[in-house]
Amino acid sequence: MGALRALVSFYTIFHMNITQEDMDDMETRFHLTPLVGLIFGFLVMIVSIIMLVLSETIGFGNGLVTAVLVLLTVYAGSKFLHFDGLTDFGDGMIVSGQQSDHIRALKDTLVGAGGIGVALITVLCSVAFYSMFGNRALMILVFPAIEVFVKNAMVIAASLGKPGNGMAARQVERTTSRSAVLGVFVSLIALVVLFAVGGFFLNIYSEIPWDEILPVMLITAVSGMVISAIVGCVMARTANRVFGMVNGDILGATNEVSRPFLVFFIMLFIQLYLTVI
Repeated sequence: MGALRALVSFYTIFHMNITQEDMDDMETRFHLTPLVGLIFGFLVMIVSIIMLVLSETIGFGNGLVTAVLVLLTVYAGSKFLHFDGLTDFGDGMIVSGQQSDHIRALKDTLVGAGGIGVALITVLCSVAFYSMFGNRALMILVFPAIEVFVKNAMVIAASLGKPGNGMAARQVERTTSRSAVLGVFVSLIALVVLFAVGGFFLNIYSEIPWDEILPVMLITAVSGMVISAIVGCVMARTANRVFGMVNGDILGATNEVSRPFLVFFIMLFIQLYLTVI
Protein backbone atom coordinates (compact mmCIF):
# COMPACT_ATOMS: atom_id res chain seq x y z
CA MET A 1 0.00 0.00 0.00
CA GLY A 2 2.91 2.34 0.64
CA ALA A 3 4.16 1.85 -2.91
CA LEU A 4 0.68 2.43 -4.31
CA ARG A 5 0.22 5.62 -2.28
CA ALA A 6 3.54 6.93 -3.56
CA LEU A 7 2.68 6.04 -7.17
CA VAL A 8 -0.69 7.78 -6.96
CA SER A 9 0.79 10.85 -5.31
CA PHE A 10 3.70 11.05 -7.77
CA TYR A 11 1.88 10.29 -11.04
CA THR A 12 -1.53 11.88 -10.45
CA ILE A 13 -3.08 15.10 -9.16
CA PHE A 14 -4.38 13.21 -6.13
CA HIS A 15 -2.00 14.29 -3.36
CA MET A 16 -1.32 11.91 -0.50
CA ASN A 17 0.82 12.25 2.60
CA ILE A 18 3.66 9.87 1.83
CA THR A 19 6.88 9.07 3.64
CA GLN A 20 10.38 8.18 2.48
CA GLU A 21 9.50 4.58 3.24
CA ASP A 22 6.60 4.82 0.78
CA MET A 23 8.97 6.20 -1.88
CA ASP A 24 11.40 3.34 -1.24
CA ASP A 25 8.55 0.87 -1.63
CA MET A 26 7.57 2.50 -4.93
CA GLU A 27 11.10 2.16 -6.28
CA THR A 28 11.21 -1.54 -5.49
CA ARG A 29 7.64 -2.23 -6.62
CA PHE A 30 7.47 -0.26 -9.84
CA HIS A 31 5.52 -3.16 -11.36
CA LEU A 32 2.45 -1.79 -9.57
CA THR A 33 2.41 1.22 -11.92
CA PRO A 34 -0.41 -0.25 -14.10
CA LEU A 35 -2.70 0.26 -11.10
CA VAL A 36 -2.28 4.00 -11.68
CA GLY A 37 -3.48 3.23 -15.20
CA LEU A 38 -6.53 1.62 -13.62
CA ILE A 39 -7.36 4.92 -11.91
CA PHE A 40 -7.01 6.85 -15.16
CA GLY A 41 -8.95 4.10 -16.91
CA PHE A 42 -11.96 4.70 -14.70
CA LEU A 43 -11.75 8.45 -15.30
CA VAL A 44 -11.58 7.90 -19.06
CA MET A 45 -14.47 5.45 -18.85
CA ILE A 46 -16.62 8.04 -17.10
CA VAL A 47 -15.81 10.62 -19.78
CA SER A 48 -16.51 8.10 -22.56
CA ILE A 49 -19.83 7.03 -21.04
CA ILE A 50 -20.99 10.62 -20.60
CA MET A 51 -20.14 11.45 -24.22
CA LEU A 52 -21.80 8.27 -25.48
CA VAL A 53 -25.02 9.00 -23.57
CA LEU A 54 -25.05 12.64 -24.72
CA SER A 55 -24.49 11.58 -28.30
CA GLU A 56 -27.25 8.97 -28.31
CA THR A 57 -29.82 11.02 -26.39
CA ILE A 58 -29.47 14.58 -27.70
CA GLY A 59 -26.96 14.19 -30.53
CA PHE A 60 -24.31 16.23 -28.73
CA GLY A 61 -20.62 15.62 -29.40
CA ASN A 62 -18.63 13.50 -31.81
CA GLY A 63 -15.51 11.37 -31.96
CA LEU A 64 -13.18 14.37 -32.13
CA VAL A 65 -14.66 15.97 -29.01
CA THR A 66 -14.43 12.67 -27.13
CA ALA A 67 -10.79 12.24 -28.19
CA VAL A 68 -9.85 15.70 -26.93
CA LEU A 69 -11.67 15.21 -23.63
CA VAL A 70 -10.00 11.82 -23.07
CA LEU A 71 -6.55 13.31 -23.63
CA LEU A 72 -7.40 16.32 -21.47
CA THR A 73 -8.37 13.94 -18.67
CA VAL A 74 -5.11 11.99 -18.72
CA TYR A 75 -2.88 15.03 -19.29
CA ALA A 76 -4.44 17.11 -16.52
CA GLY A 77 -4.80 14.08 -14.26
CA SER A 78 -1.08 13.37 -14.52
CA LYS A 79 -0.11 17.04 -14.02
CA PHE A 80 1.38 16.96 -17.55
CA LEU A 81 4.27 15.04 -15.97
CA HIS A 82 4.67 12.54 -18.78
CA PHE A 83 4.10 15.21 -21.42
CA ASP A 84 7.05 17.11 -19.98
CA GLY A 85 9.17 13.98 -20.38
CA LEU A 86 8.01 13.71 -23.99
CA THR A 87 9.21 17.22 -24.87
CA ASP A 88 12.56 16.62 -23.14
CA PHE A 89 12.94 13.34 -25.02
CA GLY A 90 12.25 15.09 -28.31
CA ASP A 91 14.91 17.71 -27.63
CA GLY A 92 17.42 15.09 -26.61
CA MET A 93 16.83 12.95 -29.68
CA ILE A 94 16.92 15.72 -32.28
CA VAL A 95 20.18 17.38 -31.23
CA SER A 96 23.39 16.48 -33.06
CA GLY A 97 26.66 15.58 -31.43
CA GLN A 98 28.02 13.13 -28.91
CA GLN A 99 26.15 11.37 -26.13
CA SER A 100 26.92 14.21 -23.72
CA ASP A 101 25.20 16.65 -26.11
CA HIS A 102 22.08 14.46 -26.21
CA ILE A 103 22.03 14.27 -22.41
CA ARG A 104 22.47 18.02 -22.05
CA ALA A 105 19.52 18.67 -24.38
CA LEU A 106 17.46 16.03 -22.54
CA LYS A 107 17.99 17.72 -19.20
CA ASP A 108 17.69 21.30 -20.45
CA THR A 109 14.68 23.03 -18.88
CA LEU A 110 13.99 24.98 -22.07
CA VAL A 111 11.88 23.35 -24.81
CA GLY A 112 13.32 23.43 -28.32
CA ALA A 113 12.09 22.57 -31.80
CA GLY A 114 12.65 18.84 -31.27
CA GLY A 115 10.51 18.76 -28.17
CA ILE A 116 7.72 20.80 -29.73
CA GLY A 117 7.78 18.72 -32.91
CA VAL A 118 7.70 15.34 -31.20
CA ALA A 119 4.99 16.47 -28.78
CA LEU A 120 2.89 17.95 -31.58
CA ILE A 121 3.08 14.82 -33.73
CA THR A 122 2.29 12.57 -30.77
CA VAL A 123 -0.75 14.61 -29.73
CA LEU A 124 -2.07 14.95 -33.29
CA CYS A 125 -1.72 11.20 -33.89
CA SER A 126 -3.44 10.42 -30.60
CA VAL A 127 -6.38 12.74 -31.34
CA ALA A 128 -6.71 11.45 -34.91
CA PHE A 129 -6.61 7.77 -33.92
CA TYR A 130 -9.01 8.18 -31.00
CA SER A 131 -11.50 10.14 -33.10
CA MET A 132 -11.58 7.66 -36.00
CA PHE A 133 -12.99 4.87 -33.81
CA GLY A 134 -16.21 3.97 -35.62
CA ASN A 135 -18.04 1.99 -32.95
CA ARG A 136 -18.78 4.57 -30.26
CA ALA A 137 -20.05 1.95 -27.81
CA LEU A 138 -16.91 -0.20 -27.88
CA MET A 139 -14.75 2.79 -26.93
CA ILE A 140 -16.02 2.12 -23.38
CA LEU A 141 -13.80 -0.98 -23.42
CA VAL A 142 -10.83 0.23 -25.44
CA PHE A 143 -10.14 3.78 -24.26
CA PRO A 144 -9.81 2.92 -20.53
CA ALA A 145 -7.63 -0.11 -21.30
CA ILE A 146 -5.15 2.10 -23.15
CA GLU A 147 -4.21 3.78 -19.85
CA VAL A 148 -3.22 0.43 -18.36
CA PHE A 149 -1.13 -0.47 -21.39
CA VAL A 150 0.83 2.80 -21.43
CA LYS A 151 1.83 2.18 -17.82
CA ASN A 152 2.85 -1.39 -18.68
CA ALA A 153 5.09 0.07 -21.40
CA MET A 154 6.78 2.19 -18.72
CA VAL A 155 7.50 -0.90 -16.63
CA ILE A 156 8.94 -2.71 -19.65
CA ALA A 157 11.17 0.29 -20.46
CA ALA A 158 12.38 0.53 -16.87
CA SER A 159 13.17 -3.20 -16.75
CA LEU A 160 15.38 -2.96 -19.86
CA GLY A 161 16.92 0.44 -19.19
CA LYS A 162 20.27 1.41 -17.76
CA PRO A 163 19.90 3.60 -14.66
CA GLY A 164 21.08 7.20 -14.79
CA ASN A 165 21.65 9.60 -11.91
CA GLY A 166 18.26 11.34 -11.65
CA MET A 167 15.12 10.86 -9.57
CA ALA A 168 14.11 7.67 -11.41
CA ALA A 169 17.56 6.07 -11.19
CA ARG A 170 16.65 3.69 -8.38
CA GLN A 171 13.33 2.83 -10.02
CA VAL A 172 15.12 1.75 -13.18
CA GLU A 173 17.89 0.01 -11.25
CA ARG A 174 15.45 -2.01 -9.14
CA THR A 175 13.01 -2.84 -11.96
CA THR A 176 14.15 -6.19 -13.34
CA SER A 177 12.85 -8.73 -15.83
CA ARG A 178 10.92 -10.27 -12.94
CA SER A 179 9.29 -6.87 -12.39
CA ALA A 180 8.27 -6.80 -16.06
CA VAL A 181 6.54 -10.17 -15.67
CA LEU A 182 4.81 -9.00 -12.49
CA GLY A 183 3.79 -5.82 -14.31
CA VAL A 184 2.04 -7.92 -16.95
CA PHE A 185 0.06 -9.76 -14.27
CA VAL A 186 -0.86 -6.47 -12.56
CA SER A 187 -1.96 -5.09 -15.93
CA LEU A 188 -4.15 -8.12 -16.56
CA ILE A 189 -5.82 -7.71 -13.16
CA ALA A 190 -6.50 -4.04 -13.92
CA LEU A 191 -7.92 -4.99 -17.32
CA VAL A 192 -10.28 -7.53 -15.78
CA VAL A 193 -11.68 -4.85 -13.48
CA LEU A 194 -12.12 -2.31 -16.29
CA PHE A 195 -13.60 -4.87 -18.68
CA ALA A 196 -16.04 -6.10 -16.05
CA VAL A 197 -17.40 -2.61 -15.41
CA GLY A 198 -17.38 -1.56 -19.06
CA GLY A 199 -18.83 -4.86 -20.24
CA PHE A 200 -21.75 -4.72 -17.84
CA PHE A 201 -22.51 -1.15 -18.89
CA LEU A 202 -22.54 -2.10 -22.59
CA ASN A 203 -24.63 -5.16 -21.91
CA ILE A 204 -27.24 -3.25 -19.92
CA TYR A 205 -27.29 0.21 -21.55
CA SER A 206 -26.46 -0.59 -25.17
CA GLU A 207 -27.85 -4.14 -24.99
CA ILE A 208 -24.75 -5.57 -26.67
CA PRO A 209 -24.62 -9.34 -26.00
CA TRP A 210 -21.64 -10.81 -24.19
CA ASP A 211 -20.70 -12.98 -27.17
CA GLU A 212 -19.92 -9.73 -29.04
CA ILE A 213 -18.22 -8.05 -26.09
CA LEU A 214 -15.85 -10.86 -25.09
CA PRO A 215 -13.96 -11.10 -28.43
CA VAL A 216 -13.32 -7.35 -28.34
CA MET A 217 -11.96 -7.70 -24.80
CA LEU A 218 -9.66 -10.53 -25.89
CA ILE A 219 -8.36 -8.65 -28.95
CA THR A 220 -7.78 -5.53 -26.86
CA ALA A 221 -5.95 -7.41 -24.11
CA VAL A 222 -3.67 -9.48 -26.34
CA SER A 223 -2.79 -6.79 -28.86
CA GLY A 224 -2.39 -4.15 -26.16
CA MET A 225 0.02 -6.24 -24.10
CA VAL A 226 2.13 -7.10 -27.15
CA ILE A 227 2.26 -3.53 -28.49
CA SER A 228 3.03 -1.98 -25.11
CA ALA A 229 5.88 -4.47 -24.64
CA ILE A 230 7.29 -3.67 -28.09
CA VAL A 231 7.13 0.10 -27.60
CA GLY A 232 8.62 -0.16 -24.12
CA CYS A 233 11.46 -2.31 -25.46
CA VAL A 234 12.18 0.01 -28.40
CA MET A 235 12.14 3.11 -26.18
CA ALA A 236 14.51 1.53 -23.66
CA ARG A 237 16.96 0.32 -26.30
CA THR A 238 16.88 3.68 -28.07
CA ALA A 239 17.48 5.58 -24.83
CA ASN A 240 20.29 3.23 -23.80
CA ARG A 241 22.00 3.81 -27.15
CA VAL A 242 21.48 7.58 -27.45
CA PHE A 243 21.63 8.69 -23.80
CA GLY A 244 23.30 5.71 -22.15
CA MET A 245 20.42 5.47 -19.67
CA VAL A 246 16.69 5.45 -19.04
CA ASN A 247 15.61 8.23 -16.70
CA GLY A 248 12.29 9.74 -15.65
CA ASP A 249 11.97 11.73 -18.88
CA ILE A 250 12.34 8.55 -20.94
CA LEU A 251 9.71 6.77 -18.85
CA GLY A 252 7.34 9.71 -19.30
CA ALA A 253 8.00 9.78 -23.03
CA THR A 254 7.34 6.04 -23.22
CA ASN A 255 3.94 6.63 -21.60
CA GLU A 256 3.01 9.21 -24.25
CA VAL A 257 4.65 7.65 -27.33
CA SER A 258 3.00 4.29 -26.72
CA ARG A 259 -0.53 5.77 -26.66
CA PRO A 260 -1.01 6.51 -30.41
CA PHE A 261 0.56 3.15 -31.35
CA LEU A 262 -1.78 1.33 -28.99
CA VAL A 263 -4.89 3.15 -30.15
CA PHE A 264 -4.07 2.67 -33.83
CA PHE A 265 -3.25 -1.03 -33.77
CA ILE A 266 -5.91 -2.11 -31.26
CA MET A 267 -8.58 -0.36 -33.32
CA LEU A 268 -7.13 -1.85 -36.51
CA PHE A 269 -7.31 -5.39 -35.14
CA ILE A 270 -10.84 -4.86 -33.79
CA GLN A 271 -11.98 -3.44 -37.13
CA LEU A 272 -10.45 -6.39 -39.00
CA TYR A 273 -12.30 -8.76 -36.68
CA LEU A 274 -15.62 -6.93 -37.10
CA THR A 275 -15.14 -6.88 -40.87
CA VAL A 276 -14.41 -10.61 -41.09
CA ILE A 277 -17.39 -11.65 -38.98
